[in-house]
Amino acid sequence: MIRPGYSTLAKATGALNDNIGALCKQPSPDALQAARDAFAGTADAWSKVEIFRFGPIVQDHRYERLFYWPDPKSIGLRQVQDALNKQENSVTLPDELAAKSVALQGLPALEYLLYGDGADALAQGAKVVDGTAPLPEVGGAGAFRCQFASAVAVNVDRIAKNVVEGWREGSAYEKAFLGPAADGAIYHSPKEVTLELFKAFASGIELVRDQKLGKPLGQSADEAKPKLAAFWRSDLTFANAVGNLEGVRLLFEKGGFAQVVAADSPGVEDSILFDLDHAIEVLGGIGKPIAEAAGDEALRTKLEAVRVGLKSAGQTAGDIIARGAGLSFGFNAMDGD
Repeated sequence: MIRPGYSTLAKATGALNDNIGALCKQPSPDALQAARDAFAGTADAWSKVEIFRFGPIVQDHRYERLFYWPDPKSIGLRQVQDALNKQENSVTLPDELAAKSVALQGLPALEYLLYGDGADALAQGAKVVDGTAPLPEVGGAGAFRCQFASAVAVNVDRIAKNVVEGWREGSAYEKAFLGPAADGAIYHSPKEVTLELFKAFASGIELVRDQKLGKPLGQSADEAKPKLAAFWRSDLTFANAVGNLEGVRLLFEKGGFAQVVAADSPGVEDSILFDLDHAIEVLGGIGKPIAEAAGDEALRTKLEAVRVGLKSAGQTAGDIIARGAGLSFGFNAMDGD
């Protein structure tokens, strides 16, 4: 469940790195589209493991370096734009980029480079010579931008592969996770591992309901802020939310929580799965960007109904799981307390 998810992510980041490298060497509209397709594949793979905020992904600030979001004050965006405007050579060097602000290193930064203002130049003039440093006079306006994007892609790929290594069979973390012990350095009992998974389940639902949908939608169409949404530039907002919920659903079924609910209240597990499946179906069927959906009253009604269903599923499952597994429910799922 967890390990296969990260393996899929690492395969996607590898393809992303390859496609952006190819774009920089031979820029064309087709090469740019291939890079964007690879980005979408990476975003999809990330979405399914995004709910997990424990283990190797949180070591060395990997989570934030991979996905600096939300960014309500556009701090990260300004840093990316500033680096582009100043053409800071250090952001084109993966080793130096990895030591910089987390906002410059991950998928949100790469989304802006591939889809933001000026991104079309990537198809017209992004060249590197001998696979090393860019020559501004060769390749035009897209050269620096593409080299920046390439460094981010390398960084993202390294992070994903490091996480896979951290979860590999026989690794220190894998042993601690599967065999908690009273004198263990990370987990002291099976209940602590269960709590870690439970927090991922609860926070995953909350993430979609409040952050991915609630904040961008606002209280009304007039108060909507679609640019607060994840992946809005690439029109992957709803696909990202679907991936999050698919991860939640898989965790509920394969993580043992459905069985806990069924043992406590037979049949309720089916109701929870129905709410999750309905949310996935509705969100997956929205064929409009978040900016259009947020202003469409009919779609807003559907989305608000999804939010209600997710709240019901989260509360019902949370209460039963906490009781059935003997877990403390007095924490904020999103901050991990």
